[in-house]
This record gives sequence, structure tokens and C-alpha cells, in this order.
Amino acid sequence: MTDENRIRSFDFHCHVDLDSNPPDLIQKCEKYQVAVLAVTTTPKAWPQNLEWTRRSRYVHAAVGLHPELVGERFSEIELLEQRIADTHLVGEIGLDGGSKYRSLYAKQKEVFERALVAANKHGDRVISIHSRKAARDVIRAIEKHTDPTRVLCVLHWFSGSIAELRDALQLGCYFSVNSSMFTSKGGTKLIESIPLDRLLTETDSPFAKVKGKPSVPWNTVELMVPISELFGLPSNEISETIWRNSTNVFQFAGIEISS
Repeated sequence: MTDENRIRSFDFHCHVDLDSNPPDLIQKCEKYQVAVLAVTTTPKAWPQNLEWTRRSRYVHAAVGLHPELVGERFSEIELLEQRIADTHLVGEIGLDGGSKYRSLYAKQKEVFERALVAANKHGDRVISIHSRKAARDVIRAIEKHTDPTRVLCVLHWFSGSIAELRDALQLGCYFSVNSSMFTSKGGTKLIESIPLDRLLTETDSPFAKVKGKPSVPWNTVELMVPISELFGLPSNEISETIWRNSTNVFQFAGIEISS
């Protein structure tokens, strides 16, 4: 890949289909040379996301069933399993232990665990995982239902403990971080605890904010500055590390984006 076509940054968790104009956002990702894992919240939404991204060199659609939607979308669990057979990218799936969704926790677990089993069965799957207030159960499920040689798990916007982070590292997990995590001491401490060779970038667009506005995938370019300051390394060295990590993750899913 020539310098003018080289990917500038990576967004490993972006809700492209929740943008006001998804095709335009995808076109801008091409313009700004940002490689994106476009997560979806329901398996029924995946075909449209796949159609939008089919011709893109940079934006790749994942199939998911968000834990917050399990109550109204539990009937789509078999469809999720079927579609995991058709794509190497899975997300957003996971568990949410917040009080608002606690009554659905058993169903969340069933969806999450069946999705992990399906991904492990087919192999070469990369999964973007939600673990808010449920890190321990998420990590246990990953350990029980996946083999790290067949499934690569990316914990998105992780907010568990440092001990839980270390347990996830032992299972081969990566972590995608965004600008909002730098706004708290706890979030910054978690980022500092991630080995550089397991660090990825994300936006969780449009949910995370940058300068008071909904984030966009190319905001990941700006993340190099706080990451480099946190680790005390030059920003170009951080950029190269993130680039290497990111291409390795995509390659795990059989997606070649560096040539």
C-alpha cells in the first residue's frame, strides 16, 4: 500500500448504521483513510449494513445482538447464530449488568454464550464485546466457550477492574479504547494497564463525544496524542504499534487491509 493509500487510523467499534447518513459516513472513512469495524445491534440490521459496506475498502460490517436489546430481540437468537456462519466479524454482543437491564440478564447470557459457541465453531472470528458492569461474567464466558486460536475477542470501552483486565489478557483478549475513557482517572488507569501489543482504538460513534459533539471514525487519529503522552512514547511509534495490532486483528478474520 502506497503512502497516499495507507490507512491512517482504525476504529474497532463504530455504529455506522446509527449515523444520520451511513453511506456518506462510509465515503468519508474512505476519504480520511480510516479502517472501521461497523458493529450492528440486531442480526436483522446486518444485511443492510453489509450492503452499505460491500464496496468499501475500509469499512467492514459485523453482525451482533446488543445486550440492551435482548428483551425485545431475543427471538433473533437463531438468526444471529446463522449469520455468524456468514461473516468473520461479530459485534456488538456481550452482557450489561446495569440495573436497567438486570432483569434480562439470564437471556443476555444465553444470547452471548450461544454467539460465542457459534463463533468458536466456525473459527477465524473477531468479536467486539460489551461488558459494562459485567466484566467478570463476560471473561468467564470467553474462557468457557472460546479457544483463542479460533476466536479473537476485543473488549470494547472496558470498565472492569485491573484484575479483570489482566484475566482477559491471559485469554488473548484485545482492548479498544476511545477518547471518553481519558476523561476519568479510572479509565486512564485502565488504558495504562493494557500492554501496547493488545491496544486498539475505537470511537463508539455516535455515542462517545469529542469536544461536545458525537464522535466520528477519523477522531481515532487524534487519539494518538493522549496515548503517546500516557505511555511516554513518540506519537509516530504509537501509531505504528496501533497499525500493526489492528492489521493483525483484521488478518485473524481473513481481512487483508494492508496491501
